[in-house]
Amino acid sequence: MKKIELWVATVIFAVAILFFRYLEDTVRLALSDSGYLQILIAPFLCAFLIYWRRASIFANVQYSPTLGLPAVIISVFFCLFLRYFYSHTNLLLTQSALMLLLLSAFLLCYGMDSFRAALLPLSCLLLMIPAPPDWMEKISAGYQRGSAAVTLAIFKLTGTPVFREDMSFSLPGLNIEIARECSGIRSSLMFFIVGILTAGLYLRSGWRRFVLVAATIPISIVKNAVRIVSLSLLSIYVNRSFLNGPIHHQYGGILSMPVDFALFVPLVLALHKSEQRAGKIVK
Repeated sequence: MKKIELWVATVIFAVAILFFRYLEDTVRLALSDSGYLQILIAPFLCAFLIYWRRASIFANVQYSPTLGLPAVIISVFFCLFLRYFYSHTNLLLTQSALMLLLLSAFLLCYGMDSFRAALLPLSCLLLMIPAPPDWMEKISAGYQRGSAAVTLAIFKLTGTPVFREDMSFSLPGLNIEIARECSGIRSSLMFFIVGILTAGLYLRSGWRRFVLVAATIPISIVKNAVRIVSLSLLSIYVNRSFLNGPIHHQYGGILSMPVDFALFVPLVLALHKSEQRAGKIVK
């Protein structure tokens, strides 16, 4: 087994050298744009979750040449094809090819049982694939429109007179616009990673993990809407500086984090308890 792992690691290292320029571009992108910061976090998150669940992941290790070897060979050829015959490819394709190689190598060395057990940690590697800018724009627009819809609902719940036109809101003595920068996508991405980490630490059921991670999206939208409404009401009834001061531009996301956890923690506890009850019934 050790020889197999060494051979596979050598192949991965050789391919990584061929793709060094693309890896360097990917790291540079993550360092220059906080919207891609998850690229740097993903490998550490994957390694930590595999280490945390190592007892269950490596409980039944079996070399799997039937499935793993063809997958590795296909992945290597795909990488070489991109490198030598499609040299102007984008980071999406190159990173996808490298991630496919890593997943195939894990399957080859440790078998399908370990692969299934490590599915959540391994899926973190997909975060290393940089989405094209137009995809990020669409995701950001989705968060922006979701925040606007929830913001309108909260204003109505508070009894605040409001008129909405697309992303613009007219309030008593104040007009605001939810700009693309106010979509909350960066903090949402970090919260999404927190959801993956929490799911890996406290949950074992696949569907419960999915529910928890997916729930970070609407929770982030609600949190962003609460932030927008709070700043707007403070600007109207207390001081206009709340809308233009550091609370808005620097500390707004931090101060609204309790909203995240007020919705997130009860969901974690509920899923964890339901998992424990299910385990007792099975026993």
